[in-house]
This record gives sequence, C-alpha cells and structure tokens, in this order.
Amino acid sequence: MDEDKKRLWDVRLGTIAPLLTVIGIIIGVWQFNAGEEHRRSLESTSAIQKDDIEFRRKLWLEKLDAYKAVSAIAGRVIATPPGPDRDKAVQDFTSAYWGAMILVEDKAVEKAMVDFYLELRDEKTGWSRDPDRLKVRGEALIAASRQSLEAGTPANLSQVGRP
Repeated sequence: MDEDKKRLWDVRLGTIAPLLTVIGIIIGVWQFNAGEEHRRSLESTSAIQKDDIEFRRKLWLEKLDAYKAVSAIAGRVIATPPGPDRDKAVQDFTSAYWGAMILVEDKAVEKAMVDFYLELRDEKTGWSRDPDRLKVRGEALIAASRQSLEAGTPANLSQVGRP
C-alpha cells in the first residue's frame, strides 16, 4: 500500500470510529432506559399485588373476629335457659346480625345467620317450641362460618394474581 491509501484509510477510520462510539452510547442509553421502565413497571405491579394481598388478609382477620364473636354469641343463646341472661345474649346476636357481620359475611353465612335469627324470632313468638331446631340452626351457622374461613385462609390469599 502506498502512503496516500494509508492516509485515506486513517482518515476514514478516524471518522467512522467516533461515529460508531456515539451510536454505541445511544444504543446503551436506550437499553438502560427500557430496562428501567420495565423495572418500574414490575415494581408497580408487585406493590399493587402486595397491597391487594394485605387488604384481603386484613379483611379475613376481621371476618375471623366477627365469626368468632357470632359463634360465641350463638353458643350463649343456645346454652342459656330462658331469662334475662338469654335475652341479653339474643340482643347481642341481633346487634351482630345487623352490625359488623353485614360487612364480612358471604352468602352461605348470610343464609345461616338469617335462619338462626328467624328461628330465634319464631321461638320468641311461640311458633317454634322445639329447642333442637335452634341448636341445628346454630350448628349450621358455625359450620358455614368455618367453611367460609377455610375457603379464604391467608395461605390461599398469597396466591392472588398468580396462575
């Protein structure tokens, strides 16, 4: 190669090398930005899922507390003989019936609550004189509560948003 050709190649390479460097830097910045956007998207989705799981866990714990309270009250109603103590237990059940249970109960528990409440009302008005009917309704209420709690256990809640 003669000297003119060498100089021409040196000039060409001297011009192309910085151009390739600039193109490489631009591609690197673009890849970095795309990766950061993807990371932010994943973090946002993860935070939303964590918030959803935490909300469902809190709701489950509230449901657990309400179901425990109603089960205890139903047990007191069934076990207490007629008198002022039973009237107080019935009043407590009525308060729970119209109170917090409305927020947390599912359809099966709602039906069992209504059945127990109607049985109490029928017993009070004299329509129902068989104390075993109230026991059966109480057992059904407690069983429905247990099934509802088992269906939504915190272990199951961690699977929210996953296939």
